[in-house]
Order: sequence, then C-alpha cells, then structure tokens
Amino acid sequence: MIRRRDRKFLLTGRRSFFSSGAVIAVCVIAFAVISIVSIAFVRKAYFNVPSISSLYSDWNAGSYGAVYEHSGQILDKHPLDGAALAMHGFSGYYLFTEQTDPSVGQVYLSSSINSLRNAWYRVSDSEKPQIAYVLGKAYYQRGYYYADLSMKYLDYAYKAGFRNDDLAEFRGLAASLVGDYQTSVAAFTEALSSKPSDLLLFTLAKTYLKLNDAGKAKQYFYETGRMTQDELLQFKCKFEIGQILVAEGKYDEALSEFNTILEKTPNSADAHYGLGVLYETQGDLIKARAEWRKAVKADPVHAGARLKLEK
Repeated sequence: MIRRRDRKFLLTGRRSFFSSGAVIAVCVIAFAVISIVSIAFVRKAYFNVPSISSLYSDWNAGSYGAVYEHSGQILDKHPLDGAALAMHGFSGYYLFTEQTDPSVGQVYLSSSINSLRNAWYRVSDSEKPQIAYVLGKAYYQRGYYYADLSMKYLDYAYKAGFRNDDLAEFRGLAASLVGDYQTSVAAFTEALSSKPSDLLLFTLAKTYLKLNDAGKAKQYFYETGRMTQDELLQFKCKFEIGQILVAEGKYDEALSEFNTILEKTPNSADAHYGLGVLYETQGDLIKARAEWRKAVKADPVHAGARLKLEK
C-alpha cells in the first residue's frame, strides 16, 4: 500500500523520470543525431549525383562511356533534365559506333534515340540543331524504314545552319534511301567539295544512275577508278562502266572493261554476268548463257545471272 507521504513523489513533476534535466538533454541529443543522419541520407539519395559540368569534361576527354554512365545517374534522380538527356543520347550514339557486337550496339542506338527525342522537348531552340544532327544519323543507322525520320532531323540541322564534316554525306545517304535522288546528288556533291573520297565519288556515280543520267554516272565512275587505291573498288567501277557502254552500243569498249577485270580476277561473277549481257545484246544467246553459268558457278546467289538463266 502506498502511503500518503510517498504519493506526492509519484505525482509531482519535479520528481518524474521524464522531467529530469539529464534525460531531456539525452533526448535533445538523440533528436539531433537522428536529424543529422536523416539529412545525410537525403543528401546522399538525392544530391550525390554527378554534375552537368563533369559530363562536359568527360566528353571533351573522349570518355563517352563515363558520359553515358554519369548522365544515366543524373537521369535516375532527374529524368527530365534536358542537358543530361542530350548528353546521354550523344554518348549512346558514339558508343554504338564503337561497338563490334551488333546486339550491344543496338541497345546503345535505341537508348540514344529515346534520350534525344526526350531532350528535344526540354532544351532551348539554339540547342536543337545539334540534337537533330545526331538524331538524324541515329535514325539512318536504323535502316530503310527510318529513313524519312533521318531526313526530317538532318534537314532540320542543315536548314538551321548546323555544319559538320559528315552532315552532307548523311543527308545524301538518307535522301537516297527515300528516293529523293536530286537532294542526294546535291548533298553528295557538297560533301565532296569539303571531304573528297573514293567511296563518296562511287556513291555519287550510283546515284546518277538512279536518276538515269548515265553520262554523269560514267564520268564519276572513271574519276573513282583513277582516284582509288582499292583494287576491288576499281573493278566495281569497270563493271559499272562496262554496263553503261553496252547500253550505249560501244561493245568493244565494254568488252575491254570486262576482260580487264577477268585478267585479274578470273572468277568475277559480275564480269561474267556483264559479258553475258553483252553477248545477249549482240544476239549470241549461247555465249551469253555460258557466261551467266560461269557467274552462278562463281557466285551461286548472283541475282542477275540467276534471273537471266531462269528465262
């Protein structure tokens, strides 16, 4: 039984356990510690991410893998950051171009396109031409069914005044895929003026063929043959020239082109096919079919020769 004189010690605030100064101090310290730990946790969770300036430093150093990784970390916390999205897209595209494993490359390419499309709506107009340039190239790499999107963004970059060494070449390639050969020729010609190459000359010549301008095509095939040190490309030019000469009725000149190829590569399916077309044009179907059989023997999937033999 609790005696009356003791009861006051249970009820008085001065004697309560929670009213002692020492305990209050402990509670204050504990609260402070919890607050500090909580703040540290929040800072680590939400603020301990790379800076945009660090992305630019990595980019200038050519560390595309670091840019891709660090921009991804920023986007984990701030998924709508336009600068981080753009850098993630740029680095993803360059990592794609460096890949030797096609499956891994496609992952980077898809990531690049998704990031750049999102960045497009979150950056200023002055930054859009550069995004359009890389996005257009990325869509071109996706193939024929994305060629219209490639042209859309490459044209945007071009009309906005953006210039890069390969912009004109990619515009030409994309325009050719969508069948706009006039734009393709203009773009390839512009690209040649700033960065001549044998492959670009050859591609321009093939584009003139698609425009049914055999004269210009032949001119550029001759120029490619003179310029290139690649023997295989020289043979391709001779084959194309030979076909044009056959169409022009210059059979002796065409025969010389095909025979020049066969002197170096007797099993050239294209040269045998070309000779077959030459003999067919002259009305000698026996010689023609013999040449086409040689072409199929050298290359069992040669489409032109197989088609001729099926007739």
